[in-house]
This record gives sequence, structure tokens and C-alpha cells, in this order.
Amino acid sequence: MLEDLGIEVERFKLEWVSASEGQRFAQVVTDFTNQVRELGPSPYAAG
Repeated sequence: MLEDLGIEVERFKLEWVSASEGQRFAQVVTDFTNQVRELGPSPYAAG
């Protein structure tokens, strides 16, 4: 569905993290943020 909308599938991630896994949550968010930054601006950012 994302591809049909012109959104790269790499801009979406679903990861299950328990509330007791604070360090893992931080790492997952950091890794995903870096991945999205490498993709560059969203095609929708320009309007």
C-alpha cells in the first residue's frame, strides 16, 4: 500500500518493544531515525 502511495517501504517500521526495554527502544528509534535520514526528504515534503 505504501508503494502505491509513492512512499518508500523503508520509511515504515513496526517493532515490538516491551515497556521494560528502555535501552532497546532507544536503539530502535536511533537506528530507524538514521535510516530515514539516509533516505533524504520525503517525496511529500515538497508539497
